[in-house]
Amino acid sequence: MSKVTTILQYIITAIGTISGLYATVKLGIYGMAHMEKNPQKVEQARDGLKNVAIGLLITIAAAAIISWLKAA
Repeated sequence: MSKVTTILQYIITAIGTISGLYATVKLGIYGMAHMEKNPQKVEQARDGLKNVAIGLLITIAAAAIISWLKAA
């Protein structure tokens, strides 16, 4: 059972790292787009920023649930 737990922990860590890097890149891209004067691009950037925040919350919640299940 500990081998399965270790593998799951590595997978969760990898997913968290990848999603964190992706979110950082997307936040930079959407942040630059948010500074433009075109209202349509600013609106798209706001939607993108909202989606990145939701994605990060889901990733953090999944990691918390896995940690809780692992402790139980």
